[in-house]
Amino acid sequence: TGCVAAAAAATLLFVAAAAGVLDAASALDNGLGRTPPLGWNTWQTCGDASCGHDVCNEAEVKSVAEAMVANGMRDLGYVYVNLDDCWAGQRDNATGAMTWDTDRFPSGIPALTAWLHERGLLFGLYTSAGNETCSSGGRPYAVPGSRGHYAQDAATFAAWGVDYVKFDWCGDIKKEWGEGAAAHREWAAAVLAANATRPMFAEVVAGYFFLWDEVASVANSWRFCEDHHDAWSSSATQIICRLDQGKNLTGAPGGWPYMDFLHTGGMGCSKGGASVAHCPGQSDAAYATTFALWSLLQSPLIVDTDVRNMTAVMRQAILNKELIDMHQSTATPPGRQIGSWPCSELLACSVWGRPLALDGSRWLVMLVNSGSKSHKMTLQWSDLGWPSSAGASVRDVWAHADLPAVPAGQGAWTPAADVPSHGAAIITLTKATHTPVY
Repeated sequence: TGCVAAAAAATLLFVAAAAGVLDAASALDNGLGRTPPLGWNTWQTCGDASCGHDVCNEAEVKSVAEAMVANGMRDLGYVYVNLDDCWAGQRDNATGAMTWDTDRFPSGIPALTAWLHERGLLFGLYTSAGNETCSSGGRPYAVPGSRGHYAQDAATFAAWGVDYVKFDWCGDIKKEWGEGAAAHREWAAAVLAANATRPMFAEVVAGYFFLWDEVASVANSWRFCEDHHDAWSSSATQIICRLDQGKNLTGAPGGWPYMDFLHTGGMGCSKGGASVAHCPGQSDAAYATTFALWSLLQSPLIVDTDVRNMTAVMRQAILNKELIDMHQSTATPPGRQIGSWPCSELLACSVWGRPLALDGSRWLVMLVNSGSKSHKMTLQWSDLGWPSSAGASVRDVWAHADLPAVPAGQGAWTPAADVPSHGAAIITLTKATHTPVY
């Protein structure tokens, strides 16, 4: 019982300490990011028949936006429609102002932004800290970044009605690590200066590596790891990187650690000269795990796969209202790893949890299997700070089904089936006699 009491005290300290970080994490005072953003990005959706890298166009973006309205994504909160490194033209020779690629966006970015706003959606685009972006994306010129134009570009984007800007780390500045902190502070000042025209959500790709626990002062969301690719090895790396985040960077209204794009359902690819909507690089079990774990940790959920043609796992994940409602609640802090289970594969089985009630009586829990084979896993009540005498109701959040209750005195819960490789059991538990308020 002493161990249980200690675990219960640790749970309450975790909730209280994280709650105390909420104000500190909203240091970028632009009024945005009060909940982690939901949306779509062009990155792994084919923009043409060749499915070329960093290729997007107006027709594609509009068709995706229409799908997001029709399939229910918008009404669940997926309101951001974001362009990655695929939209820009060259700078105006006379004014130095950024322009868009008129072949890809013949109506212009302001017109596209207005079109999206009319449909209850928000618009995001991409720029770089250096003189060039990361990729030409098939264009016959180097795409200009924002270096030397931070204030001008932020003002331009705001005037266009942009709602979200991703600030990458490419171009000549990429090797000038000594400039990183100053560049990100200068960009944040430019975004704030444009706030009166248009508040813009600020994502930074590299700011964490220069500013560490001060990164929330320059961004509403920040990357803290390498790019997330459509492979389990990459997903596992994101999870490890998340464990390395400091205690003051767990996420809170105004600022959220971002585990990068979700590739739910599989990226697009080209086969035989034609684009294919989904060429999965991971199993459906892995897509379920990444989506649910990103949700439990309250990472922004930005899907980069083709939502116009959803696979079954895409519908089950992206349209999972139970997970989305919990993800968007800021009543309790984001989740974390709360335990492990001794599998035959070393360190393969981990337990993640997020308290959904401040007294620790209700939890979102995931039993995650990172190994190469299935494993039987068990959640111990001690991981939750509960006494073994407590009973609990259990709900499968993925299947939207109530499971048999755990009787008082059992002190643990074990899924009926083994957890598959790269898969997870995704449940909520409510301690008996507790009345849920969430």
